[in-house]
This record gives sequence, C-alpha cells and structure tokens, in this order.
Amino acid sequence: MSFNPAVSSAAQLWEATLAQLMLRVTRQNYDTWLRNTVGLRYEQTTLVVAAANDLACDWLSTRMRTVVAQALTTVAGPGMQVRFEPAEAVISAGGQSPLQPALLPNAATPLNPRFTFLTFLEAGFNRLALTAAQDVAASESSAYSPLFITGGTGSGKTHLLHAIAHEAAALGARLLLAGAEQFLSEYTTAVRTKTGAAFRARYRDLDLLLIDDVDLLLGKKATLNELYQTLAGLHDQGRRVAVTGDLSAISGDAARFKDQLGWGLVASIEPPSVEDRVRFVHNKAEALGAYLPKEVEDYLALRIRSNIRDLEGAVNRVTAIARISRETITIDFAARALQPVATTPASQPAAAPSEVLDAVCKHLCVESQAILSQKRDRDLTYARHLTMYLLRQDIGLTYAAIAHLLGKKDHSTVVHACAQVNKELDMSPAPRADIDAIRASLTHHGTAA
Repeated sequence: MSFNPAVSSAAQLWEATLAQLMLRVTRQNYDTWLRNTVGLRYEQTTLVVAAANDLACDWLSTRMRTVVAQALTTVAGPGMQVRFEPAEAVISAGGQSPLQPALLPNAATPLNPRFTFLTFLEAGFNRLALTAAQDVAASESSAYSPLFITGGTGSGKTHLLHAIAHEAAALGARLLLAGAEQFLSEYTTAVRTKTGAAFRARYRDLDLLLIDDVDLLLGKKATLNELYQTLAGLHDQGRRVAVTGDLSAISGDAARFKDQLGWGLVASIEPPSVEDRVRFVHNKAEALGAYLPKEVEDYLALRIRSNIRDLEGAVNRVTAIARISRETITIDFAARALQPVATTPASQPAAAPSEVLDAVCKHLCVESQAILSQKRDRDLTYARHLTMYLLRQDIGLTYAAIAHLLGKKDHSTVVHACAQVNKELDMSPAPRADIDAIRASLTHHGTAA
C-alpha cells in the first residue's frame, strides 16, 4: 500500500499504525508506551509523534524501534520514518498539546483529552458508574464518595476517572490523578528517604483524589495500609475520592479495603450487550467522521466481544485504513483490516483441535464440557456447529474424526452442521464475525508478543 500525505493527516496515519501495533505488542507494552501517543505532523518523509515524556520517547525509539517501523511500513509503505517528541516539548514550544490540556499543570498523570463525559458511551451496563462519577466530579459533598468503579479490562474505568478529573479541574478543584503503581513508587521513595510528611501532604491536601487500578496494590501490605489511611483521612475531612480496580481481586487481607469503600458507592460496569456494542460502533464511527454500513456495524460488534476498548480499537483501525486506502468499507474489507499480522506457515503451525475448541468456548463464553455434552440449547448448538465447521475448514479433519472428537455417534451430524454454517454465512454477519474473531485469536495466540 503506497502512502500519499494528502490522503491522511498525521493523526490519522498514526491511528492506523497504532491499530497495527495492537496486534504486534503485548497489552502491557501498548497501554504503557503507546496508548496515549498522538501523530502531530509531517516533516518531509518523517512522521512526528508526541509521547508522554522523555522516558516514553526513549523507550519507543530504542526498545520498540523495530516493531514500530514494521507497523508504520505496513500502513504507509516503505520510506516513511517516525520520530517521537515528548508532550512537554510540544507545550513549551507553543504548540497545542495533543495529550494534556492545560487544566492541571501539576497533575501526576497526564489527562487523556478524549476521556471526557461527552465521549463516554452511556448505556444500561454503565449508567450507575457514569452517574456516580458525574456527581463526584461536580459536587463538593458527593454522597457517592469514596466511589469505587469496577469492571473488566477495557470496560471504561480509566475513561471515567479521567472524565472526573477534567470536569473537577474545570470547576477549580485541587486534585491529583495517579496510578496505583505511581502511588506505590512514591510511597516507597518516601519511606526510603524519610519524607513521609511530604508524601502525605501531596496525597491528602486535596479536594479530590483519583487512583487508578488499586487492585495492583494487593499484596503490598504497607502501601495498602497507607492507602487506607489516606482514604480515611480524606473522607473524615469531607474530601472526595474515586478509585478504579478489579473488585473480584479484593478478598482475604484486602477485604478491609472493600469495607472501607462501603462508605460511598461501589459501581460496577457490566459487560455490554450486542445492542450496546452496535450503538458504540455507530457513535464512534460518527465521531471519526466515517460512515459504516449497518451490516459492518453489526459485524464489528459481533466480532469484538472482549471489551469496549478493543471495540474502539477495531473501529479506529477499520476507518483509518479505509481513509488511507480509499477503499469502500464492506464486511470483507473490515475482516481484512482486522486480520492479525501474517506469519509464514513455518512459524505459524496449524492450531490443534483442542485449541480450536478452547477458542470457540472463550469467544462465545461457553464451557467446553457443555459443547461435548448432549445438550441442545440454542447457544450450545451454535457453538458446537462453529467448532465442527472450523475443525473441518481450518484443521482439515474428516467428518468422522470430528464426530469422534465431539462425541457424536454419526458423522452426518457434522455434515449437517457444516452445511448449516455455510448457509448462515450468506444470510447474516453473525457467524462470519464469530468465525473471523476465533481465527484471529488462534493466529494471534501463535505469534510472539
């Protein structure tokens, strides 16, 4: 694919590159070093990208140089280079920061400008968390403080925390937003350097404290105790607190933390329904100024079931590649755009039958024993049919072998299942989305992170 700067802005080109990188690096590396980077401008054949700070620029330019270059070449073609600039340099040079609006000059964690209440998808699965977050942001005496926002990975917890910070800062609140790892690092430093008083003043002389991913502190007994005391101190003074984390991880010795948060509200973000995911795809594409046919919206919502963050990345990827390539967005185009990075047959062996079964179960949220049982529930029958189809099409097993593997007496059941899936592929985007997602998970599982 050749690159023409007139086709895409620097921001759009980098969004497409990020979509490639999501498939090439581990989730931890993507979230730590890449998620908040933004394409700034072109300097001849160099794409200039803003990163959070000097450390991030150095890491991306050295440790991740090769994988970044490969992803950029995949999107823009050969000849395009990339250079990283710290966001602080952009601000000091008089430019507009793409990462951190000038709301909190002393904030510990740069605010993501996209993470506001206006850009948060409101639906039944997250309405409680959103309503409570808005109250904590706007009210100096919120009844929901301390607010504990829980949910799965990529559900929008961090989005809400940043949205609270944006809103509260605009109202003049003194606040601090920090990740749990930063709290741990600063507390450890304070203990080592005997500067505990300064540490406590930093985290307690506030109107609002926001801590992300508090479950990462589990097992750090002294740090957790300091966090308990910090929350209690702020609560006693009528100050506001909001934290995010995985509620299911908080048990045993950490149960005290759950009890302490009982002063306010524990608001869980539930997994979104298919309808919610379709609406999110539509709204996200609309915000990007892109049009997706209804069948493509359905395809994306059905294929990406993991979480809202991954779904947002899929929409970004499809629309960005469409802008650059100037191709019409169809289901086939979306399927190609979301394909994992190709590997050679030698480096990517065929999946084992058990891996196919596990991938189907994980994607459709069913138990493998249920698929192997004689139950005929609609969801199980559908999962069983997809398993048979993939074992036949992708692994090349005979109908008899598939019947034996799944505990069926007669291979005619497998023949019927494969024919039924083929028929449904022509009638609905649902089986196509599920099959593509399962295939992608099998391919991605076999690649090095």
